[in-house]
Amino acid sequence: MKNLEKVSNYTFYGGLLATIYGLYRIFISRKDLAPGACPIEDNRPIMFIAIGLLIISLILSFICDFKIKKNK
Repeated sequence: MKNLEKVSNYTFYGGLLATIYGLYRIFISRKDLAPGACPIEDNRPIMFIAIGLLIISLILSFICDFKIKKNK
């Protein structure tokens, strides 16, 4: 169970880093865009990866909690 907790934490940190990187890229690209243009379209894959990693982390933490309650 300790390994599952570590994997959950690592995926959470990876998702958090991907989110920060994606938001940074959106902030930087916003400077060069024309008014009314969407800065997220170019960075959509980064945001999908971040969301995916955070969802996986959430699922793994639920599984770990379920296993702990089942063992007690």
